[in-house]
Amino acid sequence: MDARIRPARRSDKAPLMSFIKDVWGGHDYIPTVWDRWIRDTKNRMYVVVVDGVPVGMNRMRLMEDGSAWFEGVRVHPEYRSRGLASMLGENSMRVAKGLGITTFRLTSGSRNHTAHRQIARIEFRETARFSVYEPPRVSRGAGDARRVGLGETADAYAAIRGSAEYRLGGGVFWHDFAAASLTPEVVDLLVCEGAVWRLGRAAAVVRDGGREPEAWKQICFLGGDPGDAVRLAKGLTAGWEKATERWIFLPQGSPIIRQLRLAGFRRNYSNILFERRAAKG
Repeated sequence: MDARIRPARRSDKAPLMSFIKDVWGGHDYIPTVWDRWIRDTKNRMYVVVVDGVPVGMNRMRLMEDGSAWFEGVRVHPEYRSRGLASMLGENSMRVAKGLGITTFRLTSGSRNHTAHRQIARIEFRETARFSVYEPPRVSRGAGDARRVGLGETADAYAAIRGSAEYRLGGGVFWHDFAAASLTPEVVDLLVCEGAVWRLGRAAAVVRDGGREPEAWKQICFLGGDPGDAVRLAKGLTAGWEKATERWIFLPQGSPIIRQLRLAGFRRNYSNILFERRAAKG
């Protein structure tokens, strides 16, 4: 078997979509993002070719914290268990290291044990487990939720950094299915975007995601006092009824979860955050 990896080309779409269209019962998201991904000059997408035929792909996204996020791994059913997914992952790590990146992350559904075995083969380790909660369709807001101002970055970072959710979740926030570290520099960027909110002893990061017509709303990080956090979540999600999807990311073990459930929020799905760090230099 002659297997080689190269950058993705527009002409790869048809052979790849011929099998990707059937993944997850025909509900795979890759066909909806391929055209956008292939036009993206900032991030990198790769294809594995066997005997001249494209049979697999993956994408490496460069995150605001200086890490690399690996996503979109797909391999033709007839070519699985031949090490092609590992080849794609190793290639992405080589490329990332060439750019000076030493932190690599990816996620997988908590029940996808086949993927977990492949992830272990390329030496990624589990960092945290997260569940995604949805607010009630009709909710009442908390009027004292407020956006963090430019002069409050240090206080907002301290509130985030001191929360149980920061510790339990590996210090990341989620956006568009990818996780990045909540460093002081990233929190400063988020405050400048108007994405950080406070209520009492709780803090949240909110960003929109997706593309029309499937745009969604996300509380990318929620942490702090459980009572204040639930009030903050209610305030932020009030009025989100028209959003295609409405998500709140919380690490498993968070004391906020019980209070959210009592308030009518329900779990949608759970996933695992995996990470690998390479030596510098």
